[in-house]
Amino acid sequence: MWVAAKSTLNELESLMEDVADVMKTANGCLSLPLGEYSCDEFDQKATTGQEEDESPPLQRVELTDYATLMAIIYSMVKQDHVMQERIATSLSLKTSSGELESYCLMWSLQPFIDDEIMHRAWKLIP
Repeated sequence: MWVAAKSTLNELESLMEDVADVMKTANGCLSLPLGEYSCDEFDQKATTGQEEDESPPLQRVELTDYATLMAIIYSMVKQDHVMQERIATSLSLKTSSGELESYCLMWSLQPFIDDEIMHRAWKLIP
């Protein structure tokens, strides 16, 4: 379980690095008026033959919103993972029942995960 959780966290971190790279590129490309294309990454219309009725690239505000939301989710998942890791490493045969109840409550509540933010993220998935 810990290996899978750590692997997921590493994958999220890698995605965040990709988002940072896209944001750096987008900041230069999307400063043009909507509909004008100059950067190769966002000029898919010319290179892939996209049809005219397809939507233009995302505006800067939308890209920033997506990137911010991803960063928040990454932070929430990382904090939750660290909490669970600390709980698991502190368990022993000498752990009192009160401590176990507290740990169970913390584990199930996932205090670092904001459901509203997660629902907002799920709505963005096409």
